[in-house]
Amino acid sequence: MMQEVHDALESRDAVLFIVDVTHRLPKAPGATDSGKATGRMGMSAAEDDFALSLIKKLECPVILVLNKMDAIPKKDLLPLMAHWSTLHNFADVIPISARKKEGLELLLHKIVGQLKEGQRYFPKHQLTDQPERFLVAELIREKILMLTGEEVPYATAVVIEKFEEPASMKKMKDGKLPVTKISAAIFCERTGQKAILIGKQGEMLKKIGTSARKDIESLLGTRVFLELFVKVQEEWRSSRGFVEDLDWRRQLEEIAAKQAAEEK
Repeated sequence: MMQEVHDALESRDAVLFIVDVTHRLPKAPGATDSGKATGRMGMSAAEDDFALSLIKKLECPVILVLNKMDAIPKKDLLPLMAHWSTLHNFADVIPISARKKEGLELLLHKIVGQLKEGQRYFPKHQLTDQPERFLVAELIREKILMLTGEEVPYATAVVIEKFEEPASMKKMKDGKLPVTKISAAIFCERTGQKAILIGKQGEMLKKIGTSARKDIESLLGTRVFLELFVKVQEEWRSSRGFVEDLDWRRQLEEIAAKQAAEEK
């Protein structure tokens, strides 16, 4: 584990040093350090020192992120910032509240400001190296995440079972865009999850489909006819074979092989 940490630090452009401000406040003048935390998290000064020893060896920018600033009085924030700033020459000190989403835009801006412009690996017009089928599946899964909350999303997988592109991208005689026909299966692990995904009288599945279809149409530049089905595959995340079948490269190879066989 330690080797993995060192390897990760060696291959970085910038590092975030994140501190839970509720875990240990600075000592009062003249106080002694018992080596134990005075806060809720149960971390020791030795653990803080160890973490700091790792970043002191780095030559890249290190941004200090003070999280949970909403959980302490505002008068304590400046002393905390001053305390931690004496321990290392941080590139920036950013107080945030992840729970209340405060300070996150500033943090993102500071991170981007520390990153060097990388080498261009693809043409300017190419936004991604992922195939459209993969992006469509991810858009559907995104809507599941957004609309079902924490009830089922991490136990779901989306497989594109049919993807029929129009023969021409030209508008039809009635002025409408051509139609891409897509059929996708949403896999979950339990019947209870299936019921949540479908919803009462199919309302949840309809919401997922309607929301995903709009984004897919923007991606493809066509109208989209989208069919969604929910299937139960028990403990699919533990099934190596099933997970391998989700690989879009493997799916494309199977589609190509099927098309070649049909042409013969």
